[in-house]
Amino acid sequence: MMDKIFMFPGQGSQIVGMAKDIYQEFKEVKLVFQEASDTLGFSMEKLCFEDSENKLNLTEFTQPAILTVSTSVLKALKERVDLKPAIVAGHSLGEYSALVSIGAISFSDALKSVHFRGQAMQRAVPVGVGAMAAYLGNNGIEVEALCKELSKPEHIVEVVNFNSPGQLVLSGHKTGVEKACEVIAEKKLGKAKALPVSAPFHSSLMQPAAEEMRIFLQNIQLNLFNTEIVANVDAKLHSASSYSKDILVKQIAHPVLWTQSLNAINFKYPEAYWIEIGPGKVLQGLAKKTLDTSHCFGTSDLDSLLSLIQNLS
Repeated sequence: MMDKIFMFPGQGSQIVGMAKDIYQEFKEVKLVFQEASDTLGFSMEKLCFEDSENKLNLTEFTQPAILTVSTSVLKALKERVDLKPAIVAGHSLGEYSALVSIGAISFSDALKSVHFRGQAMQRAVPVGVGAMAAYLGNNGIEVEALCKELSKPEHIVEVVNFNSPGQLVLSGHKTGVEKACEVIAEKKLGKAKALPVSAPFHSSLMQPAAEEMRIFLQNIQLNLFNTEIVANVDAKLHSASSYSKDILVKQIAHPVLWTQSLNAINFKYPEAYWIEIGPGKVLQGLAKKTLDTSHCFGTSDLDSLLSLIQNLS
């Protein structure tokens, strides 16, 4: 019997209509959406399925929306398959979904936390001051060194997402990120392209948001849990005794060590099913690129969810 690894997506996987077909099929999914609406005071169904007010891509709404979809889809899956993961991991925001999945944080507390997290991250840096860019190429080590060389207090540029061996994300001041992209092109180190985001996520410029989050999380309960979780900030396997709220605070202004996290999990569980719980297929793609595995499954729509249920039954 192969081990099961649960992966939970982060910001960027959202799309209008996500999980609507799953919502229409399963009553337990509707109940999760209703709890989200009651907790936050706005209609999660309208946000995810209609987005008539164009809010889904605003980070304070994106984060609870993805958390809701991931949590509801997992609920539907667990209702139909006796399923316990060997370990869980989430990409940035997805770490909150992972914590909910193992009972470390209640769903309502997680909703409040990521809604506030999104607001704090947007407040940290005025719109237009920060930027992010995706890097694709085979010279990641050189790009990381280049960013350290170019980064100055008023023109910060940092590698903030280690997504796969050939995919990094840069973040910082707009001027710093643009300069790094220019030099990458000049030196023919690969391709670097600006991302359509509203803040320099995971860069050191996010430290004000991290401090806000530290205060907010004082009123959020972290429960004991039995399933290990890999933290973005250190790519280590944590039990309840080693995991703390400080990890969630540090995460905001710290790189996402996703490649390192996948390798750490793979070292302990070399034969496993990698299951992405929530919208999109981003994490399946990164797992395939990083680990050269074909045992990847998704739950982004009803067909993929039903196929997974059949495979696991």
